[in-house]
Amino acid sequence: MPSFGSNKDVVKRDMNFFAEFTANAAKMTRMLGYGVFAGIVVVLAIVAVIVYGAIRNVIMKAAITDLQNTLASEEYAGLEGRAAELQNELNDKNNYYYVLSQMREQVDTTKCVSMQLPDKIKNCIPSDSYVENYRITQSSLHIDGYSFSYYSVLNMVNMLNKSDVFSAPVTLSINRVAPSSVGTPSDFIDNGINNYYQYQVEGVLTSEVYVSVSRYSRDVNGLVSSLGAVETNPYSAGDSYSIEGVATFVQSGVTYNLESVLVNNAGLNADEVNAIVANDRIDGLANGDVSIQLYYTVAPAEGGQ
Repeated sequence: MPSFGSNKDVVKRDMNFFAEFTANAAKMTRMLGYGVFAGIVVVLAIVAVIVYGAIRNVIMKAAITDLQNTLASEEYAGLEGRAAELQNELNDKNNYYYVLSQMREQVDTTKCVSMQLPDKIKNCIPSDSYVENYRITQSSLHIDGYSFSYYSVLNMVNMLNKSDVFSAPVTLSINRVAPSSVGTPSDFIDNGINNYYQYQVEGVLTSEVYVSVSRYSRDVNGLVSSLGAVETNPYSAGDSYSIEGVATFVQSGVTYNLESVLVNNAGLNADEVNAIVANDRIDGLANGDVSIQLYYTVAPAEGGQ
């Protein structure tokens, strides 16, 4: 026959089950309390954020309204028009400054002959030669004369070259002429002169050359305006020059990017312009006066395309 526990064991089991159930119920109650507390905290945080946003929105609206009222006041009513007037005034002054710099460029690049040049010519003339006439321009010297000796003319030209009168070897022409063309036969026979030479000397005078740089802006409509003065610098003929900082130009807080370049009124191709922008300078040889014209466009706004 099966055996059954006593009533005491049954009661004990019932008490253990009741105690375990009570403990689980208390644990669930605590967890539910924690959940309710966390939910309340979250709700309060959301409410606080909403309240903060509402207050901040009210403050911002008040600030915007105050700024709008300030801009609508008499003090700021004509500000935009005044800004346009100042910009036009600045453009006029830039153009006037540019015109003045052009006049200064013409003065600076006008070549002048040294006042000592006639004395240098006189000191180079041999005793058996003379100058019939000479002509001096801003850039050249021409001499006509006669000599009793072929080599005396060569010596005179050599002395002129050593005196740095000419920027390159001169063109010399020597021709033997009949003494009768400049005097009577007895004048030459009595003095034992059998040869008579006519010579011509032509040469380019040594002088400085000038490199001028001018900057212009070109807007979307193709309108060209000057950007400051013409910069003119002297160089010795044959010297190399380098103009740096040409890729960009800043004036009145506006940045301009180099778009095209003209050298002595001849436009450079796209590859040459790109190389200038990459190196941020223009290099060249000053064999003569050089005029460099730089054309810029306004740089796109930061973040723009």
